[in-house]
Amino acid sequence: MSDHPTTLDYQWHGRTLPHTVGKRQLLTVVGILVILLTGMEIKARQDNYPVNFPFTADMWAKQWHRLKPQQTVFIGASRMQFGMIINEWEQQLGARPLLLAWPGQSPAPVLTELANNNSFSGTVLCGVAPSFTFIAQHVPWQNWMKNNLKRAEIGEVSLSYHMSVTAHGYLRPHVKCLNDAAYSPVANSYFGFPIPDRKNLLPPIMFRFNATRDDDNQMRFLDVIETSKDRQDLILARMETGRRRMLHFGPASIDSLLDQFTTDVKKIQSRGGQVIFIRPPSNGVFRQFEHDHYPRMEYWDKLIEATGCHGIHFEDHPELEELVCVEESHLSKSDAILFTRRVINILVNNGIIEPMQNHSGDSSSAGQGL
Repeated sequence: MSDHPTTLDYQWHGRTLPHTVGKRQLLTVVGILVILLTGMEIKARQDNYPVNFPFTADMWAKQWHRLKPQQTVFIGASRMQFGMIINEWEQQLGARPLLLAWPGQSPAPVLTELANNNSFSGTVLCGVAPSFTFIAQHVPWQNWMKNNLKRAEIGEVSLSYHMSVTAHGYLRPHVKCLNDAAYSPVANSYFGFPIPDRKNLLPPIMFRFNATRDDDNQMRFLDVIETSKDRQDLILARMETGRRRMLHFGPASIDSLLDQFTTDVKKIQSRGGQVIFIRPPSNGVFRQFEHDHYPRMEYWDKLIEATGCHGIHFEDHPELEELVCVEESHLSKSDAILFTRRVINILVNNGIIEPMQNHSGDSSSAGQGL
């Protein structure tokens, strides 16, 4: 018979943790978080940046859901966000427009959506930035507007959408440290501790906090950007990276693009609306790039001829051509107001839009015909 016991007497070696440890850890983490957020909020209030809304599809969809049947709408890329000032348009003409432009985007998808919206019969100011309007449609960043349109389609029945826009609308103006563009750890580390790029490498198109986007989707440069040559040079370096990517993808098929523009314009016109094409200013290397790779005769002129629409090209109007962009592509706050006033005067003086009663615009910059 074995001397070993038939049952094993396990000896458990466990250590009971005090119940207070979990609470203490939680309180410690919460305390550190509160201290960090308080410090960030103090810093943000000292910086006193204008309220900045995020670069998200929800913010664009919010504008789309404000659309009214006979409204004036601005579409296109960021040059329209910087250059056509909503408040100035309303002050001069008495009606508030809607800004549906988005950085780096062709106006074509939004124009198609407006054309297919049978209740819309307003005026569309379609901004043309050649290297974005006429670029190949399969470039990755064109997905931004596709995502915006998808979000707008489901936004009215999406709880996450309503929670997002409500939270941003309330918190952004009151909690300054929620400015993710200004206080992004990734972006601040990237620019604060720069590492030289490898030869022939295309660095990411990442910008420092240079401009704000308000609740109307209007973009404006920070004051420091308009005055600092060093900060402007940093933007120019990033824009060069963007142009190299544009060259990689090349232009769109101009014939198919013109067919789509023409179809959309006719739909809007059939309901009593109109489309006006606007070519905002560009300068320097960027302007030369557009001339070289998207020549006016092959793109802008064909667009106006095919659609039969009114078009305002800044090169045709000395009062527009004299405006100089901050970083070769976007206007300063003061010049954007002048640009908006002068575009209005051109449109009014040529009978394209109706003036407001007792309208008093920038009479020194009257349009010189289309």
